[in-house]
Amino acid sequence: MKLRELKEKDVNGMLEWMHSKKTKDIFIKDFNSLTKEQVLDFINNSSKLDNELHYACVDDNDNYLGTVSLKNINKKTKDTEIAISFIEKAHGSGAAKYAISEIISIAFNKLNLERVYLNVLETNKRAIAFYNKVGFKQDKYKEKIRKDNKDIDLLYFSIVKREFNNE
Repeated sequence: MKLRELKEKDVNGMLEWMHSKKTKDIFIKDFNSLTKEQVLDFINNSSKLDNELHYACVDDNDNYLGTVSLKNINKKTKDTEIAISFIEKAHGSGAAKYAISEIISIAFNKLNLERVYLNVLETNKRAIAFYNKVGFKQDKYKEKIRKDNKDIDLLYFSIVKREFNNE
């Protein structure tokens, strides 16, 4: 397993998780409406962004498993937001744990940041359990958002450099 830059050949894998019925329920953003052309445009421009890093997590045969990203990289405040999503067949394989550990290591050791944060819908129990398992701590701050005509809590999690143990 490894992380590498996104390539055009990853488009179908990305569309697979984006167009999954489960995706609609676990993300704020409407990925389901994205077209192949829009995803290809994202892939082709992803390496040109100043304050973002996007990687494909791939198996030993270079097959796409998921995407992991650092967004809103802020060198002044020394923090960044993380985003992660995987195709369903990669769930439970250890790929997400590997990818998140690698991307956090990049944030702390290569970019010299001090904090990585994320937000997740309170209804995404699988993700919350995963983030807790890999060392993120829930922040006190949360906010209400409106999704599908319901009020849902958006929870915030973070991990700081001194608490990160890259095993």
